[in-house]
Amino acid sequence: MCHHARNAVVLLACLLPLAAVAATGPPQGPMPSLAMRYQDAWYQENGLQDVGKAVEAYRAVAEAEGAEPALVARALLRMAACYRQLGDEAAAGAVELTARRRFPDEIAKFPTHRLEVLEKQLDEAFNVGDTTTAGQAIVRFLTGLDVATVHSICESVYDQASARRRSDPLASIPTLRKAIAISTYLRQIERSAFAQKEIGDIYMSAGRPDEAIAAYRKVQQNFARSKNAGAWAQVSIAEVHRLRGRLAEAVEAYRAVERDCPGQIRQVLWANLWMGDAFRVAGRTADAQAAWRHVLEDLAEPDYADLMAIAARLLGQAEPGQSVDVADDEFANDVAYFLAVEHEMAGRRNEARRLYRRCIALSKGNDWPRALAARALEPRAEP
Repeated sequence: MCHHARNAVVLLACLLPLAAVAATGPPQGPMPSLAMRYQDAWYQENGLQDVGKAVEAYRAVAEAEGAEPALVARALLRMAACYRQLGDEAAAGAVELTARRRFPDEIAKFPTHRLEVLEKQLDEAFNVGDTTTAGQAIVRFLTGLDVATVHSICESVYDQASARRRSDPLASIPTLRKAIAISTYLRQIERSAFAQKEIGDIYMSAGRPDEAIAAYRKVQQNFARSKNAGAWAQVSIAEVHRLRGRLAEAVEAYRAVERDCPGQIRQVLWANLWMGDAFRVAGRTADAQAAWRHVLEDLAEPDYADLMAIAARLLGQAEPGQSVDVADDEFANDVAYFLAVEHEMAGRRNEARRLYRRCIALSKGNDWPRALAARALEPRAEP
């Protein structure tokens, strides 16, 4: 073999292994676990800030054969978040919708990671210009989301409002207004109406009566279909007037409950009981008794035997052995107050004071039974 031929053979022998390597790639170690690949995708997104590569990395995890549902769901949600960073809202929404449809149980277990982002966007929509403009902006914002996401946002905002009210009631009002806008969008009219009434309650407890009345009137104006909430709002308007010492306005507001909300029997009964008490405190005993007789004789609703019994006791017509229990419900402080009134009118001052104190203990916040009981405990209670 000539010198050149021998060199060619040697060269071919050297090239064959390299060709094999080129065809198969470098020697492969064990494939990284899908959990590690997810972490790599997360690092691409948050460490290297390469959102485009992160999308593909998350996609690879989501499409991997045999991947755990929880990991796939998480990868899809992160991929949607990356699309949103890239400004592709349509792709983000489509991926999120896929995640929610394929893995609803898994999605329910995750922290509401996206809600913080969405609520910031909601804040921006809510704070645009006047109320009408803000409302339109909110509708546009919510319309772009799937219904499940809107429901999640709604619950989250109501939870925030509740938490804030416990520590700083007035600071919870803007959050409540956002919650009302969302639940109204979802056609949860009764919920929205009572949330609007809650704003009035907060203003009332804070000693801001004009704002309280304005908030209560919004219940009736904005949620006219909610007769239940509207009737309670009217009772509250009457109580604001009463606490301000405006008896004539209070009486007119009490009477408006029966006139304007005739089907709301419980509210009508309570309005007459409280109107009678307003007359009593003002020294108008005959008017007080007329209001209570109206409950017992004219309205006479057998389905509301508890309120009939209160009226009977206030009129001194309770049957032997007939009692009224202070049930563990939202009206417990109201009942305790009227039992105190019964004892006070009978001259049993010590028992009356005990029940006034119980009314205060049962009250949630600074509602009118609490305020009226506190006045009754003063050395010289004013009408």
